[in-house]
Amino acid sequence: FVVHQFPEMYFMRVKQEDMPNKIIGYTAYLVPILGAYLTGLVYPATIILVIHCTTEIIKALSDVIECSGKADIAQPLYRIWSVAFIIARNAIGVLTVVTFFKLKSKPAEELSSLRFLSCTGVLMILLGLQLYLSWKFVQTVLKWRHQAKEVAIAQKKADNFWQQRKEANKGGKESSC
Repeated sequence: FVVHQFPEMYFMRVKQEDMPNKIIGYTAYLVPILGAYLTGLVYPATIILVIHCTTEIIKALSDVIECSGKADIAQPLYRIWSVAFIIARNAIGVLTVVTFFKLKSKPAEELSSLRFLSCTGVLMILLGLQLYLSWKFVQTVLKWRHQAKEVAIAQKKADNFWQQRKEANKGGKESSC
């Protein structure tokens, strides 16, 4: 599923500014799957994908509800998704570190040095991806808050303008009578 998403972006003519986010999203699925396949870390990868997919389901559900015109119901779901996203990134990071130390504690007979290095590389890439996703999430949330603050200020200015205009029209009508 994930592999065919890359050429599909070309055929669906995805906007240039949307491509980096989509590529990162698809890569977030592809790295654990490929890493698990190449290194034999199937169980941690399965847990990681379940955690990641759970947050994506919450996000997709809130997007669908918002598109159906029920933004008042979608807003709490977005907040739940925000919390779940951070918890998921932390859980995946902890699972990555625990898996590394579990591999490190295995005897040399059970794990060759080449396999240990390849597993370590995959785990570090996965950990870096989680840090990057967390960083982008924090930036996005800060941008949303800044935009919400600007909208609130603009709304307040507009309300003040119309209130002054209304008072000016009232005062003008009273003096002309």
